[in-house]
Amino acid sequence: MIVREESLVLQNVICVEEVIPHEEWFIPALSLRQNLVNEEIYYTSPVVFKVEEMENEPLFGKYTYYISLNTEVEVKENASFKQLEYLELSPAINVRCPEVDELEEAYELLRNYASKNGFQIEEPFYHVCFDAFDRVIMDIYAIVKEG
Repeated sequence: MIVREESLVLQNVICVEEVIPHEEWFIPALSLRQNLVNEEIYYTSPVVFKVEEMENEPLFGKYTYYISLNTEVEVKENASFKQLEYLELSPAINVRCPEVDELEEAYELLRNYASKNGFQIEEPFYHVCFDAFDRVIMDIYAIVKEG
C-alpha cells in the first residue's frame, strides 16, 4: 500500500447518520444508492463513510455516509438525511486498501506516514468505497490538521 498526499472534494452531498452494528456497515451504503436511483436522482461519486466508536458499545458505531449527487435536492424538515453543499477532505493523505480485512494495517500506515512527515491527522478516517468485480476496495483518507 502506498500513501499519497491527495485531497477529495464532493459536491451536492447527501449525508446520512446511523448507529448500527459494525458488521452491517455496508447495508446503509447499498440502501442509499438504491433509494437515490429509485427517485431518479443520480449519484456521481462512490459512497464515502466514517465511523465513530461508541463508548461502552464495542459492537456498534455511529456511521456517517456521504454520496455526491448530480443536482441539489429539496430536503424536508423531517427528512432522515441532510444535504451539504460539499464535502472537502483537504489537505489529506490516503491509501488504497484492496481488502476489507486489511483496514487496521491501512490505518497504521497512515498514522506512521503522518508521524514521519510531521503531520497531525484527524480521526476518524474517511472510507471511499469502490465496487470492483464483486468485491469492495476502499481508499482511506485522513485529514491533515497540521504539518
